[in-house]
Amino acid sequence: MKKKEHKSKSLFWRLSLVLSALILSTNMMAQSITQTGVIVDQNNEPMIGVTVQVKGATTGGITDLDGNFSIKCNKGATLVFSFMGYKTVEHKASGQRMRIEMAEDAQALDEVVIVGFGSMNKKHITGSMTSVDSKILEEKNSVNVFDALQGAAPGMQIVSNSGAPGSSSFVSIRGASTFSDEGVSPLYVVDGVVVDNIDDISANDIKQIDVMKDAASSAIYGARSANGVILITTKSGESGKPRVDVRYQHSFYTVARKLPQVNAFESRLSMAATDLDNPSKTLEKFSARTDSVGMQYSTNYYYQDLLFRTGGRDDASVQISGGSKGFKYRASLNYIGEKGVILESGNDKYTANINVDYEPWKNIKFTTRVRLSYNKVNNIKESVLQDAMRRDPDMIIWYPDGELIPYYSSGGRRNPIAELKQKLDERSTYRGNFYQGVTWTFTPWLRLDADISADYTSYRNLTFSSKYLEGSDNGKNTGADRSQQTWKYAGEAYLNFNKTIAKDHSLNAMVGSSFEVSNQLEYNIAGSFFLSEDIHYMNLATVKDVKNIYTSGWDEAMVGVFGRVVYSWKSRYTITGNLRFDGSSRFGKNNRWGSFPSVSAAWRISDEPFMRWSNNVLTDAKVRASYGITGNDKIGRYESQTVYTAGSQYYNSVGGIVPASKYGNPDLKWEQTKQTNIGLDLSFLNGRIMFVADYYIKKTSDLLSDYNLPSTTGYDKMRVNLASIENKGVELSLTTTPVRTRDFSWSTTVNWWKNDNKILDLAREDYINSAWLIAAGKPAGLFYGYKNLGVYEYDASNAWTQDYKTRLTPVFKRDGDGNVIIGLNGQPTLEKYLNSDGSEYTGKVAQMTVNGVIAGGGDVIWYNKPNENGELDNVINSNDQTELGKATPDWFGSWGNTLTYKDFSLSFNFYVSWGGQVWNDLKRYYCSWGGNTHKQTPEYIMQGWKYPGEITGWYALNSRQRKTNNHSMSLSDQFLEDATFIRLQSVRLSYNVNQRFLNKTPLRSVQAYIYGNNLLTWTNYTGYDPELSGGVLTPGKDSSKYPRKREFGIGFNVGF
Repeated sequence: MKKKEHKSKSLFWRLSLVLSALILSTNMMAQSITQTGVIVDQNNEPMIGVTVQVKGATTGGITDLDGNFSIKCNKGATLVFSFMGYKTVEHKASGQRMRIEMAEDAQALDEVVIVGFGSMNKKHITGSMTSVDSKILEEKNSVNVFDALQGAAPGMQIVSNSGAPGSSSFVSIRGASTFSDEGVSPLYVVDGVVVDNIDDISANDIKQIDVMKDAASSAIYGARSANGVILITTKSGESGKPRVDVRYQHSFYTVARKLPQVNAFESRLSMAATDLDNPSKTLEKFSARTDSVGMQYSTNYYYQDLLFRTGGRDDASVQISGGSKGFKYRASLNYIGEKGVILESGNDKYTANINVDYEPWKNIKFTTRVRLSYNKVNNIKESVLQDAMRRDPDMIIWYPDGELIPYYSSGGRRNPIAELKQKLDERSTYRGNFYQGVTWTFTPWLRLDADISADYTSYRNLTFSSKYLEGSDNGKNTGADRSQQTWKYAGEAYLNFNKTIAKDHSLNAMVGSSFEVSNQLEYNIAGSFFLSEDIHYMNLATVKDVKNIYTSGWDEAMVGVFGRVVYSWKSRYTITGNLRFDGSSRFGKNNRWGSFPSVSAAWRISDEPFMRWSNNVLTDAKVRASYGITGNDKIGRYESQTVYTAGSQYYNSVGGIVPASKYGNPDLKWEQTKQTNIGLDLSFLNGRIMFVADYYIKKTSDLLSDYNLPSTTGYDKMRVNLASIENKGVELSLTTTPVRTRDFSWSTTVNWWKNDNKILDLAREDYINSAWLIAAGKPAGLFYGYKNLGVYEYDASNAWTQDYKTRLTPVFKRDGDGNVIIGLNGQPTLEKYLNSDGSEYTGKVAQMTVNGVIAGGGDVIWYNKPNENGELDNVINSNDQTELGKATPDWFGSWGNTLTYKDFSLSFNFYVSWGGQVWNDLKRYYCSWGGNTHKQTPEYIMQGWKYPGEITGWYALNSRQRKTNNHSMSLSDQFLEDATFIRLQSVRLSYNVNQRFLNKTPLRSVQAYIYGNNLLTWTNYTGYDPELSGGVLTPGKDSSKYPRKREFGIGFNVGF
């Protein structure tokens, strides 16, 4: 097979050269000036340390001790003057000396905040929202938006599903409000358009992200907002001369952690220990493994060193923006190329974004947005780590001629390098999004907004497995080609009324409607015995896999009608009401429509006359309260209908049709979430200290759950709305600027939140799903399995009283030095048993059995669970499983800091996940006793029980104990570990070249920086990483996830 190479594409660099030529020509035409001036406050005092920046640029300067500034820019460019606690001022650069007066701003309360279908003054916000600006995204230098958002918004949990390049993330806001793994994600809205994901959006194009968490904020999106809403506003053009910004960064990836693995000697010791009762077999195994002419056992590999490599990332972007009063534009081109830390894994992503705003008439504005992307992921089988760990370290990887050894039949111990080199899993995605909006302003207080959008996605997954991996010499190779094409059309129109009446009364009202139509077609073809190992077109497959050649698809539609009213008196008392009606084709014909109302109110206490005494310290204080109902429509597109599937048997080349396992339910309806939120916003010292607190109760009813049907119906299950779940939580955020001088400033933000989850009702009796208990009254993600109480030291240690409540202590015959005498049978001579109080036991001794075998020395002492009558027996079986702990953390936290000194800036961020447990299934897999098919960890081999009387926490490796200890093959608490971790999430040190060095150059700004991500993690977890995603009901299992990477990088930003 042709070796796959992961290379950056030349197309991007060709486009960059073209744009660079445009840059130079543009700047030669622009008239460069040096703008000077002075900035004073309302008392005519000079202001020190005011930030002066060219709008759209990444760097600027600050005022000196006398309030003076000097900055190079183009004539007519917009200068932005900003300072904490003061209103931001903008002025056009003219070349004449300026005098700027800045006024105090009470926490920028007149700031406009983006909300669903419009905007609102920040002081009128009554719901729970968190805003994240582009500065946070810039400081973290993350490869995707989700990594940068982790910890930035209290109440939002973000977990990477894998460390692989191009992998997605698990996102939830205020806990899981559904049992559906798909339905737990929030709704994403980009520039007013609902999208399925934001993987194709570059962080460089984002201006601001607003996270809407409570019902008052999100109910305007109705049936899709039960899990919260994430609003993304992209950057637009600004008036002025053309501005070009170029950004490039390069980084190196290393695996953040490696696991201990056996060497050749330890592996042989492990195999010998499995047959201690058969010395001749043990000797035979050692002889075979130490044969000097045995080529297949002549090495000593540490497989992780072979699988892992130094990866990296190339991240580049070019942006151009500008415009006039009636026409503004911004265009960008972005490229990310990743080389993963595991061989053959990688990702290439290109995105292009164009935003244009134009006003052909005074009261009509058109907005056009086009977003194009291409993403190609070279995926690998993540279980390759299991393949490596289970393979003997002395088994060769390559033949003497350099060819890879593909397969070893005993136990399926595949060559992990061959699995990477000779398998293909290539996933390509093309996506195009078009948006056209119009705003018609009839009067200063009445405006109509309307838009239409189209979204097209083409996805292809090409897989191929070489004939050398199939374990036979018949020349069979296999491949498949699956493609999906998805279209979505959407439109909306809404009328906004916003008027101040009699000075003190403010009324904002909005009413509108929307529609959305989507469809998808999927094609799959598969075959085997390809004529070429290097060309993977399906027409080269000489045998077609008829069972896997198919087409499928779906269609769906949704319509909605919505409205909002906001009334405020003196901006002191504000009340907001939202109402939305949604209809969806996903639901049964009897429940197609749902209504989703919310009401909220805010009281700005700081504006009350009786609070005037605090004005010098307390800038703003607001109490918020809200209640609302939101919905979730992510239930599967045909859950309400009885469907059929193609059978696997054929007659005369015609396949049969059989009923699917689920019976349709025409009464299916929305999952409904009722949420109450109480919040407090405080601002001190003109915004220098800001505190936000929220408490919420979120109860979701009518959850979709499977209801078991009698076998006589011909179906197994039916989906019904019977379950319910509850989430309660607290969110706290504190942002301060402890130090602010002319040359130095330090700002810091601390976020803390927790969420308690509980299942209230199920559509069926409590049940066990593998290793998790799903039960009413219990939290989701509750581990359920066997308790390991230790290891029997001797055979005679398995001794219990007749009621099995007390384990007896054996007393053995000892020599003159007090040592236990071991007889020829390998066991000591028993003299008597003692009770727990030290007295001699004279009754009949009872013994525990596991799988019909009496446990003895080296066997696990399993917890014996009483039955419902409180009685115990002597049999350890599935009835002895019990609650072991929960996967969900107790609380989360983050601490972000930004320090600036003159032209230097340092930012660093910590993220904390406290509590919860991880099922280290990878460790359980390696600490089994499968002999040929499992290679144990050094810890288990060296600490496992080996002789009578040994005190250890690890059971024996020899053959008898395989039966008595096999509950460790399921979940036992020995493999549950603390999931707590504290992570140094990101560090970034940047230098902005001082403006005085750029005055005689065509450069507007220059910034250089170094950065690191995932640098340190403090945890007691022994696996690769304790941060895991997973199902809503079955989270926290670490089977073999692609490891998390550590990243070090360098970059620069240049503005022209």
